[in-house]
Amino acid sequence: MPDDAIQVQGIVKRYGTMRAVDDVSFTVAQGEFVSLLGPSGCGKTTTLRMIAGFVDPSEGMIRIHGRDVTHLPPEKRNLGFVFQNYALWPHMTVAENVAFGLKLRGKSRSFIRDKVEEALSVIGLSGYGDRLPRQLSGGQQQRVALGRALALEPQVLLMDEPLSNLDRALRVTMRRELKELQARMRMTTLYVTHDQEEALSMSNRVVIMSKGRVEQIAAPYELYESPATSFVADFVGITNFLEGSATGTGGGFVGVKLASGQMLRALARTPVAEGDAVRALIRPERVTLSATALDGDNVLTGRVMLSEYFGAVLRYSVRLDSGDVLRSEVHNFDSFIGNDSPVWIRALPEHLRVIPREGQG
Repeated sequence: MPDDAIQVQGIVKRYGTMRAVDDVSFTVAQGEFVSLLGPSGCGKTTTLRMIAGFVDPSEGMIRIHGRDVTHLPPEKRNLGFVFQNYALWPHMTVAENVAFGLKLRGKSRSFIRDKVEEALSVIGLSGYGDRLPRQLSGGQQQRVALGRALALEPQVLLMDEPLSNLDRALRVTMRRELKELQARMRMTTLYVTHDQEEALSMSNRVVIMSKGRVEQIAAPYELYESPATSFVADFVGITNFLEGSATGTGGGFVGVKLASGQMLRALARTPVAEGDAVRALIRPERVTLSATALDGDNVLTGRVMLSEYFGAVLRYSVRLDSGDVLRSEVHNFDSFIGNDSPVWIRALPEHLRVIPREGQG
């Protein structure tokens, strides 16, 4: 598509017989913020480094603004790259670090001076040009690494877990600043992280990866509310899995018969056939828990295994009559239910998602 800044088509990276990246395809639109999210070893950093030109693909094609860059060296791609460890030169000042790439490109002294000042202003470090990296905090060093990339005026910004070395409080602050800066500059950004909170809060879309392959590409809301696979449901947030078999379909819904014989009605994300082994997924905050009997459909019964009080939030683990364990998280507006108490659970059909058991469909 002409408005795609990045097009990745069927890229593969083989190391011997192992496929570190296996037939990965996705696009990033102009001005979009997209995250590659997944556990360590899933192939997300290798994918990013292939786009940057640091790793040569075994198969597939990479285009930047329509231009085939698959086998071009990094300096020919007009990309900015922010490394996980910042990669700052310790003997250079902040200004010299920011200017480094511009000097390699042979820019004039006056041009470099103006660009460095502009970059330092954008990242909020005006007046810090004469300092050395060791005189800066972790967050300030991260800004310098970003400023060095921005000074090159890249068509696309690539970021490899740039916040992973910061403490949690600073990560939260920096990710907000990064997103605000990206939105203000309309900078096309591809961001690698293993932190689901980072990906969900910063991204327009997220590419979920596992074992070198793409599991799902979607907006954060869709990933959380309608995961395509058990892996996505389990990796993004906390999910309850109820095992059963499909019975009766219609109108986008399917019946789920649990081991106890209890029945649930749930949304079917993909078509399932009568008798298929399926999993019904529901988030803990969607589970209604009651110490008194509930009437109607989609009501299950069980007994509290564990009650946890967190002030504003109450968390419960409930052993259902089917043998499944269901987790519930509710705001503290009701009386606390103690351990070993019998409870009734309502899971509304529109809050339950059914997917085939792994190995089917």
